[in-house]
Amino acid sequence: MKRYAVLSMGEPSGTSPEMIMKTVSEYADDPSAAFIAVGDEAIFRRTAKDLSLPLPFSFYVENEKELAEVEEAGEPFIFYSSSSSDVSSFSYGCVTAETGAASFEALRSAVSIIQNGLGHTLVTSPVSGKALECAGYAERSVFDMLGRFASSSRLSNMLLAGSMCIFGLTHRRSLRSAIDEVRQENIVSALVDIDSLRTSSSFFSRSRPIAVSSLNPMCPDGTWTGPDEEKSIIPAIATAARIGIDAIGPLPAEELFERGVRGEFSAILVMTAGEAFAAAASASPDSTAVITWGLPFMRIGPLMDAGLSEAGKGIARTCRLKAAMDIALRLRSASFLA
Repeated sequence: MKRYAVLSMGEPSGTSPEMIMKTVSEYADDPSAAFIAVGDEAIFRRTAKDLSLPLPFSFYVENEKELAEVEEAGEPFIFYSSSSSDVSSFSYGCVTAETGAASFEALRSAVSIIQNGLGHTLVTSPVSGKALECAGYAERSVFDMLGRFASSSRLSNMLLAGSMCIFGLTHRRSLRSAIDEVRQENIVSALVDIDSLRTSSSFFSRSRPIAVSSLNPMCPDGTWTGPDEEKSIIPAIATAARIGIDAIGPLPAEELFERGVRGEFSAILVMTAGEAFAAAASASPDSTAVITWGLPFMRIGPLMDAGLSEAGKGIARTCRLKAAMDIALRLRSASFLA
């Protein structure tokens, strides 16, 4: 039986429907590809008509019983209808309570499909926090919704950029508040979590160390321009070593990412998210993806926004979604789970 990757529609007034249809079509001649696209059928059909795009799906279903039957028949590209909007009031690039509800329901249905054994990995398209707010949800991101749907409070995001697996000490924080979190106990906790992933998932190499970034630049004489390294980062790495974690650093950014691109580390821990995004954008601008750990399945998301300004024009580039889908197909094996 085929192992399916599940594609969750993001913000429907953005480029998500266009990109999903274009990208699924690229797998038409790949016998190993199997996808379930989850979203608002009316909006997909409207987008396909407006942009003269072929609908690449071989079957359309409305519940998990129908889905199981179609999967049993081996259909490769299935569309699961999670909602149906009134397209007469739909407008490209315009987020509303209805579009927010549609993206919320698509992700909830996608997670349910996987939890019930009908899918194996999850690919998420970008959502709009504003649309979710309009719809009355407390969650503002895919990350927030996944914590709710999967009943997990111990999620962590990782940027996969080429050979680099980059974790941040904090998630979705301002730079000022993130710097305040550069404390010994927080760094040790993050290294314990990363090491647990590294030793329990076949995704990571266990023969290479975890690299830790510095926060401040290094002077030519080998001293640091700020106190954080001596007070927090170096003691944290020493504590990690005492409990058996192979971590090195702190390394300044110019050395850390040069060596990271060469594949010298199993994972990288950076002190601020800005470092991670800058390095990923430079090293692998069109194929960087976000992987969320702590779920009972693998989640992969392209590093991009909802594409509101490009929606409805037929110009959306698919390379980042294609990269995420390629990763999802590769990670369908349960051995990658931590």
